[in-house]
Amino acid sequence: MSSQSVKVSDIMTKKLETVRSSSTAQDVAIRMRDKQVSSVLVIDDKNGRPQGIVTERDLSRKVCVSDKNSNTMLSSQIMSSPLIPINADSSPTDAADLMLKNNVRHLLVVMAEPSQGKDKNESMDDESVLKPIGIITPMDFTRFEATSTLEENKNVDDGDEDEDHIIKNILNYYKNAFNFA
Repeated sequence: MSSQSVKVSDIMTKKLETVRSSSTAQDVAIRMRDKQVSSVLVIDDKNGRPQGIVTERDLSRKVCVSDKNSNTMLSSQIMSSPLIPINADSSPTDAADLMLKNNVRHLLVVMAEPSQGKDKNESMDDESVLKPIGIITPMDFTRFEATSTLEENKNVDDGDEDEDHIIKNILNYYKNAFNFA
């Protein structure tokens, strides 16, 4: 798969775990541990729509470091919001740019679904037509880079060097900016 044809949906994490906005921080941490994920999507109790995201970082900074009781803190109190969505058909470069511009590490990957009276090609501005299908994080870029390198060694194609260079720069940025090992 060449870098030019890769879409966010090809490299995203498809395992999208959710919690209700009334879930406690302890419930969130247990779910993350049990499902082996680093983040969960917070769903509004009333309307069922995505409201925010709770990451391991949110738990450590907003609960543990602040010495808050994880049994009384709600996911809606510790979540990061607003969610930054990206279309599943976007390129990984677009996703990385969006992460950098918004200073976030998690993007909600969405697919536009036509609702009654809506054209499939209309803008993604109406939340009612966006279906969350996954999440993309810097780890997904790393996983993609690792598999791309293996494929690249099998099929050398100089036409993809620019895109590969951009992705390598993005990975280096995240390694340095966020102290990734």
